[in-house]
Parts: sequence; C-alpha cells; structure tokens
Amino acid sequence: MKRQLCTFLLFLFLLTACAAPPPPAPTITPFPTRVLPTSTTTPPPSVLAGTPVFLPQTAITIDNLNRLTPLSRWGKGNVVQVKVSPDGQMTAVATPVGVYIYDSESFEETQFIESKKWLNSIAFSSDGTLLAFGSLDGSVQVLKVSDASIQKTFNSPLGSITSLAFSVTGNLLAVGDTRGGVYLFDMTTQASRTLTGHSARIHSLIFSSDGETLISGSEDRTIRIWQVSTGVLQRTITVKTKSLDALALSADGKLLASGSMDGTAQFWRVADGSLARTMLGAGQQVLHLAFSSDETLPLLAIASNDNRIWLRRVKDGSLVTALEGHISGVHDVSFSPDGKRLTSGSYDGTVRVWQIPEYTSIHTLEGFSSTIQSIAFSPDDTKLAAGMFDNSIRIWNVSDGKLSQILLGHTGPVHSVAFSPDGSLLASGSDDHKAILWNAANGKEVLSVGGHTESVLTVAFSPDGTLLATGSADDTIRISQVVNGSRLATMRGHTDNVQAVAFSPDGNQLASASSDHTVRLWRVSDGTLLNTFEGHADEVLSLAFSPQQGLLASGAADGSVYLWDISNGKIQHILGDHTGAIHSLVFSSDGEILFSGSSDNTVRIWRVSSGGLLQTLKSTGNANSVALSPDSTLLAIGSEDGILRLWGILP
Repeated sequence: MKRQLCTFLLFLFLLTACAAPPPPAPTITPFPTRVLPTSTTTPPPSVLAGTPVFLPQTAITIDNLNRLTPLSRWGKGNVVQVKVSPDGQMTAVATPVGVYIYDSESFEETQFIESKKWLNSIAFSSDGTLLAFGSLDGSVQVLKVSDASIQKTFNSPLGSITSLAFSVTGNLLAVGDTRGGVYLFDMTTQASRTLTGHSARIHSLIFSSDGETLISGSEDRTIRIWQVSTGVLQRTITVKTKSLDALALSADGKLLASGSMDGTAQFWRVADGSLARTMLGAGQQVLHLAFSSDETLPLLAIASNDNRIWLRRVKDGSLVTALEGHISGVHDVSFSPDGKRLTSGSYDGTVRVWQIPEYTSIHTLEGFSSTIQSIAFSPDDTKLAAGMFDNSIRIWNVSDGKLSQILLGHTGPVHSVAFSPDGSLLASGSDDHKAILWNAANGKEVLSVGGHTESVLTVAFSPDGTLLATGSADDTIRISQVVNGSRLATMRGHTDNVQAVAFSPDGNQLASASSDHTVRLWRVSDGTLLNTFEGHADEVLSLAFSPQQGLLASGAADGSVYLWDISNGKIQHILGDHTGAIHSLVFSSDGEILFSGSSDNTVRIWRVSSGGLLQTLKSTGNANSVALSPDSTLLAIGSEDGILRLWGILP
C-alpha cells in the first residue's frame, strides 16, 4: 500500500539498465539468534532551550559512552496551542515540552513551565491563575501560573487529551480525549462524571457564560449540548459537511461556528440547533475558529490550512479580509478579550500577533519550529541542517546554536537532507516530487531535479560528490549528475515506496530500502541489481553503510535492525529491543558503534561486533533523525517535537 509522503527532486533515467541481463537470484539466509541485551537508560536532557553548545574535543567511542551527556537543546518545539489569558495580559504558547508565557504588551517571555509528558492541550481558568495541562498519555494536571506548582492531578482511564475547558466559576474542568470521551472533574473533590455519546476525537469543549451548559465538538460530525448540573444531553447537531474539525461559541452565546476540511464554515443557532448560514471557503481545511468579543465589529476568525486567517463578519458572514504572513497551515487562533488583537499559531513554527481592525501583523514570536524530519552535519562540522514538515530547511551554526538560514522553495514537507562531501551543496527531497540542490553558503537554489511522479523520500550524494541518488514513493531510484541534474540511471524493481538510499563508502554500490520489506543492492555504474536482501517482516525505512567496507545496517517499521554482510547477503545480527519504527541509522566513524532512532521515543546505541545494546537515550516524541558529526564529537537528534538535541563527551 502506498504511503503518500514527501516528494523530492530527482533524476532522469538510462534505459540501459532495463536491457541488462536478469539479476542473480537473491541470497536468503537463516536468521541468527536475536540479541536482546539489558539496556541502560539515560535520563532525558534537562538543559535550557536555545543554549549555545559546548564543543567537545573528544570523539564518542565505546570506551567513553558512560560520559555521553546532553549539551544543548535548540528550539522551543512545535506550536501545539495558543491561548490568551482571560484578562488579556498573558499569551501562552503550548509546545510538547511545556508552555511559554509572554507578556501580551511587551511580547517578552516571562516564564517557561515545563511538562514532563508530551503536551497536547492547555486551558486557562477564568481568573487566569491556573493552567490545565492535557497530555498525550491521558494525564491531566492543573498548575498555578505564578510558580508552576501542581495543584491537581486527575488520574482516570482517559485516551490522549485533545481538549480542555474550565467553567466560569472555575469549579469544574471539562476534558475531551481521542476516543470521544467527555469528562467533568470537580476541582474541589476531584470526583468525575462521564458524558457519553461521542464516538470520535473531541476537538472542542466550551462552557456557556453562565456555566450551565457545556458544548462539545467531535470528529464524529456532531455538536452536543449538555446540561452541566445533570449531565443530560439537551441537543445534538449533526453537521452535513465533509467533516467537523473546529467549533467556536460567539461572545453572546447565541451562535456556534463549525468548520470542515472542505473549507466550509457554518453558523448554528444555539437556541434550537438550526443552521443560520453557510460560508464556502477556498477548499482548504478549516483548522480552528474564534469569535471576537468586540461589539462594534463582531468577527469570526477562520484558521486555514492554506496558510491564511480568514476574517468574516458575524452579522452576515461576509468576508472582511484574509491575513497573510504564515508560510504553512494556521492551526490555532485566539482573540484578546477586547477583540483588538488576534494571535495565531502555525505549523511554520511561528506565533503571530495581529492588530484589529488594521489587520496588520505587529509581532512574531519566534524560536518555535515544525516537526524535524531529517538532519545532516556539514563535512566541516560547522553547520547542522534540518528538513522540516513545514516545507522549509533550517540551518544552524554548530558553534553557538544560532539559526543562520531558512531555505524556502519546496511546496511539500521536506523528508531528507544531505550535504555534498565538500560541503558546498545541500540536497533536499520533498513531497512536491522533486529534489533541490542549494548553495550551502548563501542558501540560494542551484538546481531543481524532477522526474519522480510521487514524493521524494530520500536523497544521498556519492562519496566523490558527482552523483545524487533519490528514492521515491513511485517505487524508483534515480541517479543524476550533480553538475547539471541530468539523469544517468533509473532503477526499478521495488514494488513499494523507496524509503532510503545510501552509497557504499567506495561509491561503487547503492543500497535501497523499501516498504516492500526488502533491501536491494545496485551497481552504480550501470544500475544493475546485484542482490536482494530478504528477511525483514515489515517496511524497511532506514539504511546506513559502515565506514568499514562490507557491512550494511537496515531498520524496519517493526523496530528491528538488521546488520548485513553485503558480500554474501547474510545477516550478521538482528538487533532487538526497539518497540517502534526505526527512522534513522548512523555508524560511528570507526564503525564500532551504531545509533538507531525510533518512534518509540528512544535512540539506542549498539556494539556492532556483537549486536549488544550499550545505551538508551530518551527523546520527546519520535526520534525521526540521528546524525553524528564527521569528527564523531557530537550526536544530534531531530525529533517529532521540533527540537534539536545535541549530545557529547564532557571533559
């Protein structure tokens, strides 16, 4: 089954490979005994966000792994939610690792409240003194904003928390989860009630201004209105649009607004549940909604996946304007209490503040980011590049952690990045079906390489820097000349997405990993298939050649890592212990250590000679990409939470 991912640039194709004689039959060998050693768990990093890195002088080796230490954390993480406090004085930006509090006037960061668990949702109490945290693991905590002290912890069998709301009096906390559960917790007694009826994720919970009614919005395409005192369902509104993805209540409590993935927004009368108006959008998904409370110009803000915020008059639904400035989908909007400002959060990793009714952007809160998909060190160890889910490529200076460049040019998520061996070029592959070569010094696009018909999922330079290999969701591998992008060969044989490609250290062979559960080995000079390595029971997602000639590592969606002898196709070791997909593999420069990054939120470090597990590093969210600096002194981990973490050996 095809997975539509990211499209990368890539290259054209020599038909000589098609005329080549049939490849030899694959060599299939029996599995050796799985190695399942006891792991050593390292606590998560507790370093400040954005701190410059201490540059270690010692290479990471088997002998000093016990001194491997978190050195720095770059970036504040993904923007999960944006909330303005009820008095308008604070703006809270939730990320997976915690909440950043800003002064709404000066835009100065005043506080960071760390979350020990992946944060999914937040809510202010009506007096602004408390913040509720809802986590991916189903836990709920209520903290005092002034000192971040935990006031309440609710332990119920919840799914991942997706929505929170305090009642006006603050005596109740409403909680919604991924399974469609709605729960009312008493803040004094911690007793809970369950409101049943929804069958899918709860994305919105709203108390009426008098606290007598709770309104819930679900992906089951229903809006339910509940009497709080009894928990009785008073009314169900079933939307007829393609989906129900967002919900908001007007300041006077008379209208509900709903939003759909087809771009449609609708007004509903709360009194009787009747449809008041339908507003057709541009076809892009509505991700969030917010009403202003300005009685002179009541507005509905529509956060859209088309990177815009659409403002419509509540009176007649007419379009006022579209706010532009974000470079990726806008997933959250929040008005100030007086309706004069609007704060927006985007997948592009920025939070913008807009002045109303001038409709201008007056400030941008930076330091946040999108999900990191792929990372790579420059050959001279001075730069670290990351391919991002928001279609951009970000480049940091290793010496001080400063974000030096943001490269824009792709129109889809960037799934793979690689520096050329001399460091002059950076290659990227994306969902837009192409790969781009960038000038690494000035960030300008040098060449766009097309040819693939689906997402480009992986890119790799040959050791001499003259060739670029790309793998795609169209099941093919293309090899192109770096100098002009002309296609040298197209390799066909995989029957599903090509997830990873890697050149052998001598540049004579190219390995490819595929969702068809196989690893294939090709001769670079003519594109001939040399061997097919079979044994994985799931999609193969990652590859790495050992610097010592002859050994290849492959990682699969079932959490297994195989070490292959490429001379005969035999499995040397099967590395166990991961419980999630293996997204990234990298060998140490001496070939003695293998690092594996996984969706089980860990990076594991293995002894190559025996397959033994040496150490486990914890990550927040999927460890999507792992990179080792060329001198082996720095280990970088790019995570689903949008944060880059660097590890090294302290003196």
